[in-house]
Amino acid sequence: MPRLLSVNVGLPRAVTWNGKTVRTSVWKSPVDGRRMVRKLDIDGDAQADLAGHGGEHRTVFVYQILTTTERREESNHAF
Repeated sequence: MPRLLSVNVGLPRAVTWNGKTVRTSVWKSPVDGRRMVRKLDIDGDAQADLAGHGGEHRTVFVYQILTTTERREESNHAF
């Protein structure tokens, strides 16, 4: 039976990439309790690049735990 392990949210940050400052929301952290999911966002979460991310058909993404574990190991980032 599938079960929800965590809800992760994050806000855009400015980072240096290839000598330029860019905004990204790749870093997400787990939250305690419930979060309201709306048509365009989840409380406490935002996307930096709305042209390629977000919108009413991309508000929530579901990943299998194996997928997130592999991504974390490959990139050395906490997603």
